[in-house]
Amino acid sequence: MKVAVVRAEHGRVVESYEFEGRLEDIVKDIVKQVVEEWRPGESDLLVTRESREITVAGEADEGVVRELEERGLVAREGGSLKALVTIYYIYFDVKLEEESEEYVSNKIYVIAPLVAKEFKYELEREAASWTAWGEEPSGIRVE
Repeated sequence: MKVAVVRAEHGRVVESYEFEGRLEDIVKDIVKQVVEEWRPGESDLLVTRESREITVAGEADEGVVRELEERGLVAREGGSLKALVTIYYIYFDVKLEEESEEYVSNKIYVIAPLVAKEFKYELEREAASWTAWGEEPSGIRVE
């Protein structure tokens, strides 16, 4: 399965990749990388997941769609399809903002099946916005 992996820091995307493999294995590999960078004395490390229904009106990746169909996670409606995808979030530079008493995420990975190219752009925008505290994301720039 094609999997999108997006890393954002301080309101901008710094890495955006596509991998071929099992979603859960790729998540575990990224977590192993993050553990080396994580500073346990300064930050929390969180890994969360959510299921999200997305609609693809254009061209979808048939390999990913086929795997999701095998799991019963795809419905076709007219010229589009709806897919229930699992998105993983890895937060590893998280601090408590003392004034607002809210947690601020400075660095994040967002990982999900790459159902369509447009979905990757959505993941990039989301990752950037999660780390843009106190300001709007500065745009999607891959470095």
